[in-house]
Amino acid sequence: MLCFGEALWDVLPDGRRAGGAPLNVAVRLAQCGVDARLLSRVGCDADGDALLDYLDSVGLSRQYVQRDEAHATGAVRVDTSNPDSARYTIERTAAWDFIDAEPYLRLGGQRIEVIVFGSLAARHAVSRQALMTLLDRAQLKVLDVNRRPPFDDAATLRLLLERADWVKVNEQELGAIGAAGRAATSLEALARRVQASYGLAALCVTLGDRGAVLLLGDDIYRQRAYAVRVVDTLGCGDAFLATWLAAMLEPLDPAAALERAAAAAALVASSAGATRAFRTGDIRKLVASRTAR
Repeated sequence: MLCFGEALWDVLPDGRRAGGAPLNVAVRLAQCGVDARLLSRVGCDADGDALLDYLDSVGLSRQYVQRDEAHATGAVRVDTSNPDSARYTIERTAAWDFIDAEPYLRLGGQRIEVIVFGSLAARHAVSRQALMTLLDRAQLKVLDVNRRPPFDDAATLRLLLERADWVKVNEQELGAIGAAGRAATSLEALARRVQASYGLAALCVTLGDRGAVLLLGDDIYRQRAYAVRVVDTLGCGDAFLATWLAAMLEPLDPAAALERAAAAAALVASSAGATRAFRTGDIRKLVASRTAR
């Protein structure tokens, strides 16, 4: 499974942590036992060296992480003063904006079983073109919508939605995609509209402390959130996505996959930062506790 996009440093009030949605998802997939690889780009600087060292420390291959002599490793300032909703200030130009598809293809990546990509990684024309090249070679294309103003161009997002097979969004992102110029409607009706508009095989909508809804073909699945003390929500969506993908491709029953994903998000929410280490057994233990509300 190939995770394409930004690898960077999340700069928080209490220090910095390795981050970027594709990196977080790749780490979580590996923790779920999936053969996941990260395709990204970091600078030829100390921050880039430190990110590669982090990948080594968590057992994630650095094979497809490129180095950039002209652009610095990315960083994002994260405001977690509201534990339920982190706010991000993202540098306008970084090494991950210049990912090149050709080195990956030369290393044998002509056929991709699953590619996971986010909308933020397509903000710059260079990485966007690399992504389009790789999507042409992928069997299953999974889009993680991550609107981060001012990097939330509507035309680019539509392009990515048109190429995707499975999509994960949060409630606010769903509204922005499906409700433009339309009368307000129920969440499920809105999700069906988006699913139909883009011909999506699966659309998963995360709802924070209200759980999640999954549209899979004509079927719909609902999952309640787990009752935990929220420290911050940084990385919850990434943990949810990775766990859901790993379970769906196991393959697991869709309802059970959604339940596991909700439990993983709860585990992340109950600790600081996006990269708390946990294993599948931790998820199963929380599911077995039946504390879903």
